[in-house]
Amino acid sequence: MAAFFTFLAVAAGAPRAAEPAYQFAKPISSQLNPTGRALTIMMPLKDGDVPLGEVLVRINPDDTLLINAGDLKDRLNGAIDPAARARLEQAAEPGAFVSLAALKAAGIVLSFDPGLQELKLEIAVEQRPLGDISFLNKPAKPNEATLASPAKVAGYVNVTAGLDHAFSGNGTAPDSTSGRLELESALRMHGAVFENRALYEGDVDANICPTGAKCVYQHQAGLKRESSRLVYDSPEHQLRFEFGDTDAVAGTLQRSMEMLGISVEKSATKLAPGETTAPAGRTSLRIERPSEIDVTVNGATVQHLHLRPGTYNLRDLPLATGANDIKLIITDDTGQRRTEAFTTYSAANQLAAGSSAWAVSAGIPSYLRDNSREYIKGGDYSATSFLRYGLTDSLAGEANLQGDKNVIMGSSGIAAATPFGVFGLQGASSFGRFGTGVAADANWDLINFGGLLAERGESLHLGAEYRSRAFHRPGDLFTTATGILYPEFNYWLRVSASYSTLVGDGLGLTLSGRYQFADDGQAQLSPFTIKGDRYGADLTLSRSLSATMSGSLLVGYSNESYLRDAASLTADAKPDVRFSVRLNVRPDEKTTVSANYDSLNRQSTVSAYHSEGNGVGRWDTNLDLQQLGATDSANANAALGYYGNRGEAHLSYNADVSKFGLNTFDPQANTQRASLRGSTAFAFADGAVAVGPPIRGGAFAIVYPHESIAGKAITVGDAENPRAFADSFGPAIVTDLPAYAASNVVVDVADLPAGYSLGAGAFDLKAGYKAGYALEVGSAYSVSVYGTLLDQNSEAVSLVTGYAQAADQPSKRVAIFTNAAGKFGAEGLAPGHWIIEMATEGGPLRFSLDVPKGVEGLHKAGVLRPMGAAP
Repeated sequence: MAAFFTFLAVAAGAPRAAEPAYQFAKPISSQLNPTGRALTIMMPLKDGDVPLGEVLVRINPDDTLLINAGDLKDRLNGAIDPAARARLEQAAEPGAFVSLAALKAAGIVLSFDPGLQELKLEIAVEQRPLGDISFLNKPAKPNEATLASPAKVAGYVNVTAGLDHAFSGNGTAPDSTSGRLELESALRMHGAVFENRALYEGDVDANICPTGAKCVYQHQAGLKRESSRLVYDSPEHQLRFEFGDTDAVAGTLQRSMEMLGISVEKSATKLAPGETTAPAGRTSLRIERPSEIDVTVNGATVQHLHLRPGTYNLRDLPLATGANDIKLIITDDTGQRRTEAFTTYSAANQLAAGSSAWAVSAGIPSYLRDNSREYIKGGDYSATSFLRYGLTDSLAGEANLQGDKNVIMGSSGIAAATPFGVFGLQGASSFGRFGTGVAADANWDLINFGGLLAERGESLHLGAEYRSRAFHRPGDLFTTATGILYPEFNYWLRVSASYSTLVGDGLGLTLSGRYQFADDGQAQLSPFTIKGDRYGADLTLSRSLSATMSGSLLVGYSNESYLRDAASLTADAKPDVRFSVRLNVRPDEKTTVSANYDSLNRQSTVSAYHSEGNGVGRWDTNLDLQQLGATDSANANAALGYYGNRGEAHLSYNADVSKFGLNTFDPQANTQRASLRGSTAFAFADGAVAVGPPIRGGAFAIVYPHESIAGKAITVGDAENPRAFADSFGPAIVTDLPAYAASNVVVDVADLPAGYSLGAGAFDLKAGYKAGYALEVGSAYSVSVYGTLLDQNSEAVSLVTGYAQAADQPSKRVAIFTNAAGKFGAEGLAPGHWIIEMATEGGPLRFSLDVPKGVEGLHKAGVLRPMGAAP
C-alpha cells in the first residue's frame, strides 16, 4: 500500500490539465488533502517501531482523520489490555469511522506523523496486556485459519523388494539366493489409524547378529506378520490409545514389554512436541520505555530482544542441566542501562509443577522371533503402568506397577532438583514365583558447577542400585524368547561414579569408575549368563586437534570384556590395564572417518561415511571394519544408497572372517551376504494418488498441479534442497512431515504464464498422526486483471479502495485500489462474472467485470464504467 502515499502526493494535480511552467507568487498548499473531497486510503499503524498492519483511513477536506473502527480493533488485538479494548468497543460500532479525538477520549491515543504518513499508538504501560516471551527454538504457531485441511481418508503402502545372496562359508554350504518383500501400511479414517507390518523372507537370513550377542533361532522362510494395531490420538489431551500390538512403554526399574492388547499413554513428547513439560527458567520483566534486552545464560547470549513498554513473562529459557546463571542486560532508548541477574537449577528428568506423564497397558506378552510376531502361550497375561507427576518445579514423583502370572512388581520414587544437584531415589518390591524381593536405585548428579578444577562446566555423578536375590521383574522369564541372547549379569549391588570437566586449552577430562558385585546364587534365566564381579576405572582425555580432527585417549584398569564362550561363562574375567585411542576426522561437510583401538578385547574399528547431494537425488555410502584380536576374527560391512523422487535403492555387503589376526592370519569367510533393495510408496489422500519414496515421517502430503498449469514441473522445497518433484510421472509425495508440529511446504512452478497468480507459494500444516494431505498448487483463481475505473462523469475513480466479488461465489473477494489516474490491478481472479464495488465519497460505485474462459495469467479489462451508466 506504499503506492497510496505517492498517489496522494500528486492527487491534486494528476487528473487536471497541465498548468503553465512558471507561476509567480503562487502559494504552496500545506494541506494533507487538497482535492476538496474525502479520500479513503490504507495507512500503516505502528506501536513504536513495530508494525501492527494497515488500517483504512478517511481524510476529509479539512484534513481531519477518521479511522475505520473494525480495522483498528483487528490491528490492536494483543497490543492493548482487555479494559482498553472494551473502551474501544464502546467508542464506535464495527465498520464505522471514528475520529482521533473520540479515540483519545476512550483512552486510545493515536498520533499522526504527516512526514511518514503513518499512525502511531501511544498508551501507558498499565494499558498493555501481559506479554509472554518463550525462548524455545520452535517455529511460530501458524494461523489456524490458513492451515491446510488434511484428507478425510488417507493412507499409504511402503513396498520394499529385494534379493539376498549368501555365499558359501568355508565351502560348507552352496551359494543361495532368495527374494524378499516387505510391506508397511497405514490407513487413517476419521482420526483413527490402522497400521500393519508384514514381510516375506526367502531361505537367506538377511539379519546380522549383533556384536557380543548370540543368535540361536532357526531361520524359516515364509510370510511373516510383524505387527498390527489401531491408533487413536486425542492431541488436545495429549493422549494416545493403541489396540493390538502395542508399543513398549516403561518407567524406572520396569522392563519394557510389548503386548497384544490395549495401551493408553499420556505423552507431551509424542503429541505436543513443540511444548515442554519440564520446568524452565522463568522471570517477569517490566519495561517502561522501548528497550534492547540481551538475555545471557551462563555467559552466553541466547537472544537479543527489542521490547515495547509493558510487563513480560520470560519463560522457557534455554537452561543447561545443572546450575544456570541468568542475566538480563536492559538498555532503553535514552541509553540508560541496567542488569537483572538470578540463578536457577535445571534437571533433565524434572516435570513442571502440575505436569504429568503416564501410561497403562494390558494384554498378552509378545515378541519378535526371526522377524515374526509371536505371543506367550498358556494364558499368560501382563499389565504395566507408570505415572510421573511434577509436585513442584523442583520435585517430581513417580510410581509404577507391573505384573504377569509369574511376578508382580511395584515401585515409587522422587527426583529433586536442589542448589546442590539433582537427587533421585527409587524403591521397588516384587513377589511371585521367585519369592519376595526388593530393589533400590539412588543417584546424585551435580552438573555445570565450578570450583574444583574449572570456573564452570564441571559435572559429578554418583549412582547405586541394589537388588535382593529374589527380586525380579515381569517379563524376565521371556529373556531368551527372541532367540537373540545378550550377556546377562546377576548382581546384588552396582555402583558407579564419574567426574568430567574442561582443563587447559579445550582439553576434556573424565574420571569414571564402576563396580558390579555378582550374585551367582540368583536364578539363571539365560544360558548366556556370565558370573563373577565386573569392575573398571579409567581416565579419558579428549580435545580438538584441528578444525577437521578430534581425538581421545582412555587409560584404565578393567575386567569388563564381553567376549565369553560357553566354557568361560563361569570363570572370573582377568583384569588388565586398558587403553583406548579414538580419532575422528571430517575432511569436508560430506565425509566423516573414525578409527578406534581398545585393548580390552584388542578391538580395532574403522568407519567412513560419505554423501553427495541434498534432498531428492542424493546418495551416500558407508564402510565399517572391525577386527577382534581376542578371537582373531573380523567383520566388514559396506553399503551404498540412492534416494530418488519415486523410490530408493540400497546395496549392501557383509562378511564375517575367522583366523584374521597378527598371530593367525589365514582369512576364512564364515558368512558372506550381499543384499539389494528397492523401496517405493503408493499413497492416496482423498482423490489424489501418487508414487514416491517410502513414507517414514509422522504424516505425508501429495502435491499436484491445478488443471490450469497441468504439465508444469513443481518443485517442493528449494532448488538446493528439493524435497520432491511433481512432473510428467505424476504428483509428488512429501514423505517427512512431522506429526503434531507446525510445518511448511514451499512450492515453486517452472514457466508459469505471465501474470499467473500462484498465491502464497506455500502451505501451512499441522498434521495429525499418519495424516495425509492433498495439496493442489495453483487454482482457477489465478488470473491477474488490470484496467481503469471511471465514474458517471467519465472522471477517474482515483485513490479509492474496494473489492471484486465473484458473482457465483459471494464469499470470494479480492481487494482493489486505484491510483490517481483510476488505474487498478488485482490478483487471484478466475474466469467468470465479477462485481467490483468501490467505496467512493458519495456512496459505493459498482462495476461489472467479465473474465473470459481460457484466460491464463494476465487479462486486460480496459476502461470500466459504473453499472447502468451511459457508455
